[in-house]
Amino acid sequence: MAAALVTIICIAMIVVGGMTLSQGILTSTDASATSVEAISVREGDMMRTGVDVFRAAQLSWGDYLRVTVKNSGQTKLASFDKWDFIVSYVAADANAHSTWLPYTALAPGNNEWQKARIGLNGPVEYFEPGILNPEEEMVILAKLDPLPGDDTNGEISITAPNGVYDSLTFVNPGYLRLTPQSEDITLAGIKYYELVEAAPADGDAMTMTALFSDGEAGRKLLYNSLEPARTAKFIYPLTGISTIPEQDWTVNYRCRAAGASFPFDDNDARFSVTIIIRQADGTPRCSFENVAAAFFAQADSGNWVSITGTYHFSEYSILDPDDYLEIDFYAEALHGPAGGAGEMQISIDNDSLPVLEQTRIEAL
Repeated sequence: MAAALVTIICIAMIVVGGMTLSQGILTSTDASATSVEAISVREGDMMRTGVDVFRAAQLSWGDYLRVTVKNSGQTKLASFDKWDFIVSYVAADANAHSTWLPYTALAPGNNEWQKARIGLNGPVEYFEPGILNPEEEMVILAKLDPLPGDDTNGEISITAPNGVYDSLTFVNPGYLRLTPQSEDITLAGIKYYELVEAAPADGDAMTMTALFSDGEAGRKLLYNSLEPARTAKFIYPLTGISTIPEQDWTVNYRCRAAGASFPFDDNDARFSVTIIIRQADGTPRCSFENVAAAFFAQADSGNWVSITGTYHFSEYSILDPDDYLEIDFYAEALHGPAGGAGEMQISIDNDSLPVLEQTRIEAL
């Protein structure tokens, strides 16, 4: 009888143990399946997410590092307080800094960053405000303390909550340098070209042209030689800037003039710009016509050369952070070609040239 009882107990223990082991195996398998599914969902989310950091500059006319980020993926992006913003740079005292900046919904204090605006080809967000939808761009303002030193480089790294990230190096020349480039900005339904701060030309060159017939004189807005409907109008966003200070601007034209007895003399062909402060709806606030003029020497006819014109810009207070600075490039013939046609041209976004020979605007 005792032996039978022991046998029964042993069988019961074996059954219970088997059931416990089976339950453990099933639980482990279920947990593994759940984990694999979560990883698969996360990987799929990451594959559909794209973050492209494509503009960064320490503003010469402001206290901020301004960064532009594009949603280049297929998913909406938000929860900016969960993003990682890391910047590495060298300060004026030559010490290196690498800092993680927290997000703030208010104006950023020292070593904080803020979403200044979101828009699609412009400053106005029409769809789902506060969410960075696919193809939309977000302008970030970050306040660094200490400030980056003059003539130094830095790097920005931005990571979305799901781990997708992008980085970009930036240059702080220590003075204003605006370079016209071939990338587009659409403002109030009109395409402009970009005017970029603290970045050299980065394209294969775009030639802007104005043609003059025999004996024709006058001032003409230049246009893209390969796309005549596109004129030489370049805009620069004023987000993060409260005042354009009083400064002497130097405009460097990488230019050419050629044709029948053209230029007529050293005081015939000249290049200049018109400066416009333009609102987000396309309406101009004010303009400064025919400034920073530079004459093209007759002896250089047919050749590409660099010439400069200067303009003393008076202080201007920004009325709306969504306003833009616009620079339009013009060519003018005071006498015009003699015995045939002539042309005047400037080269834009030509990265084969040294920076000092590129078309650009500087203010020291």
